Amino acid sequence: MNKVEVGLLIAVLFVVLFIGASIYYEMATEIENNPDIKDIGGPPAITDLRLLVGVVLGLAIPIFIILKLGPKDDENNL
Repeated sequence: MNKVEVGLLIAVLFVVLFIGASIYYEMATEIENNPDIKDIGGPPAITDLRLLVGVVLGLAIPIFIILKLGPKDDENNL
């Protein structure tokens, strides 16, 4: 790994940990301020399978095209 990849890895880990810590802090303060809360849960999950398939295919097709049209690695440039 070169220096850029290490820097990006550290940045991504910092962002993920920061978001997790801020969500934890918000939940903890909300529970402290409202002790009558007994259930903690996120928003309802996507239950419509057609919508889920549409989103996955809608994202997979452009990603596949971008990966196929990307620059090719030449063996001479190693």
